[in-house]
Amino acid sequence: MSTALIYHKDYLNHKYPYNHPERSERLSYTMDFLKKTGILEKVDLLTPDPATEEDLLRVHTPEHVGYIKDLCEKGGGSVDLDTYASPDTYNLAKLAAGGVMLAGDYAVGKEGNSFALVRPPGHHAYKNKAGGFCYFNNVAVMIKYVMEKYPLNRVFLLDWDAHAFNGTADIFYSTPGVLNVSIHQDPRSFYPGTGFMRQIGEGAGRGYTVNIPVPSGTKDADYMHILNEFVIPLAYGYKPDLIVISTGQDSHRDDLISGLQLTEEGYGAMTSVLKKAAEELCGKRLVVELEGGYNLEALARSNYEILSALLGISGFKMDFGGIRDSTYKITEELRDTFSSYHRI
Repeated sequence: MSTALIYHKDYLNHKYPYNHPERSERLSYTMDFLKKTGILEKVDLLTPDPATEEDLLRVHTPEHVGYIKDLCEKGGGSVDLDTYASPDTYNLAKLAAGGVMLAGDYAVGKEGNSFALVRPPGHHAYKNKAGGFCYFNNVAVMIKYVMEKYPLNRVFLLDWDAHAFNGTADIFYSTPGVLNVSIHQDPRSFYPGTGFMRQIGEGAGRGYTVNIPVPSGTKDADYMHILNEFVIPLAYGYKPDLIVISTGQDSHRDDLISGLQLTEEGYGAMTSVLKKAAEELCGKRLVVELEGGYNLEALARSNYEILSALLGISGFKMDFGGIRDSTYKITEELRDTFSSYHRI
């Protein structure tokens, strides 16, 4: 099986006019780390083109696309309290979306797997609103694109960023064609303040949005339990044509933006489990795309472990010790909530 890494040096040009955690070093440090390990010699390193406005408009309203474009053309400005658009942001956000689209093309066209190492991120972008460091929803743009281009009817998405995928959930909230799952820190006192288990979709999409809020301090063992006992059985019951991971390493124990306690070994193990599911369910088609992660060293190590898992490099730790009582309760509640919608 082949593995692609999608990257463009221009991703480093997206800058804030003040100190900000979503900085260019997030990717430059990772790329330097990957070069030193020699792992880049084992992948297809691909350079993307930008998404077109037509691509963006499959997901976003014309008003939203026009707003970001006009704001940047006028010199930039604040989108919200922690999100700023510079003069280059519109074009670079299109390039990030294009990177994830190329990852989708590779995974579906070559029946392999791919990792889109892109910025700015996208999962907090709604149909009609930017925010949370995000301008356009990269993963949603990719999903809409591949579902139109290829004979795909069902996409299974898992987002393990520390923050709930409020934008992605909003975009697919009423469609059964995308089964959205997010494991994130309890949003009662954490951005974006949404992502509760009771938010399960609406209309034809009811039961196809799965929010899994976990408490601060949750570790690798807990995530693996939730994956093995609920997420993976859910995927097998859904029988997707493509599996997607929105990977955010701000849930790492060394990343102070959240209180979660995952490790790079945990990300590698979770990727390995999803890779096996993709091999058995959808012809090996697996796309990984980057969202958060702000501790440079932890992000680089985690991205290396994820890429190693995609390449099938063996030796991943799968037993991470004790599981919290709260995790057993969450898993049981998930089964009770979603068993009427899916075979689990």
